[in-house]
Amino acid sequence: MKKHFTSIKVGILGGGQLARMMILSGHKLGVEMHVLSKDPTDPAAQVTRHWHKGDPNDSKSLTEFFKHVDNVTFESEFLDADKVSDASRNTSTPVQPLPKIMGALQDRHTQKLTLVKYGLPTSSFTVVSSSEEAAQAWPQFTTGMVLKQRRFGYDGYGTIIIKRPEDIQIYSAAIDKCPYGYVAEAFVPFKRELAISLARNKSGEVSVFPLVESLQVNARCFWVKGPVKNSRLKTLLGPAKKMLHGLNYQGVLTIELFDTGSRLLVNELAPRVHNSAHYSQDALDEDQFTAHLKGILNATLKSPKPKTGGFAMVNLLGTSEKAPVWHGLNNGFVHWYGKTQNRPGRKMGHVNVVENTANAALKKALKLAKEFKL
Repeated sequence: MKKHFTSIKVGILGGGQLARMMILSGHKLGVEMHVLSKDPTDPAAQVTRHWHKGDPNDSKSLTEFFKHVDNVTFESEFLDADKVSDASRNTSTPVQPLPKIMGALQDRHTQKLTLVKYGLPTSSFTVVSSSEEAAQAWPQFTTGMVLKQRRFGYDGYGTIIIKRPEDIQIYSAAIDKCPYGYVAEAFVPFKRELAISLARNKSGEVSVFPLVESLQVNARCFWVKGPVKNSRLKTLLGPAKKMLHGLNYQGVLTIELFDTGSRLLVNELAPRVHNSAHYSQDALDEDQFTAHLKGILNATLKSPKPKTGGFAMVNLLGTSEKAPVWHGLNNGFVHWYGKTQNRPGRKMGHVNVVENTANAALKKALKLAKEFKL
């Protein structure tokens, strides 16, 4: 396994905040970090001198970029997996996680099938491609139905909650217009939403991050706190690790969960670094971005340990198009993304706090977040 990184060039597809924070962690490891994105003002382009102008979904841009680096990873699974795979094959530059994993998990249906294959509990589901098929599927879901766009759905985009049969007619135009079809799944009456991140390297080492609770507001993550205890986590980790090994996964993967009180059900998988683990930058002895890089480079992984008894993260979401303003900040850690434009709902940064307990950390983080005028 690799121990030294100073001669390694890692390329990231996409220039958003996840790529930015990965680059910053890469600098600490001594890795030469490259990024492919469209604009030099992109968050990731601001923190490396190795910015490459291009479209991560363009074959020519991908192939040229791959020629300049030793390893490639991505900040979003919503890329053209076939084009990424072709660029990798044509240049002999490895991509981790594998493009075929990107392709399987970017489709909600094949993602669900992956969960079933490895024995991870999830809600019942079927596939629909029209409002007529959605109406036919409705009777099998006694708790209500959720339609999730099979591809390119995130942060609530492409999700329709059906509480009664009449809702299908109300949303029929949107359902019939979608070119990707939907996964129809049972609505889960949950008590809270949880998440856990795992990292794996090529040698098969797996590190497990703390279980956390998250709150979503308008389908976007608002806050995260932890660590959280759940007696059923142990039975879920076995199949989760089996899945990582079966997929030959490298890097960080995040599992979003519904806690119903009696069960833990997998909501979604994210084959990348994730918003729910941003707390790790200040709360753990190894953050998710470092673990991801170590995973894709087959370096030794450590089991991340909390520095204190509790931690919290609050997203700083835009509320207007005005330039953000904030006052002095004490007892917290600000991670600003450097985005040039503010708008309602946009993730502009986040605040991390460590405390003796999770609730104390969250209380302080929420207070600190109010110092920002977004």
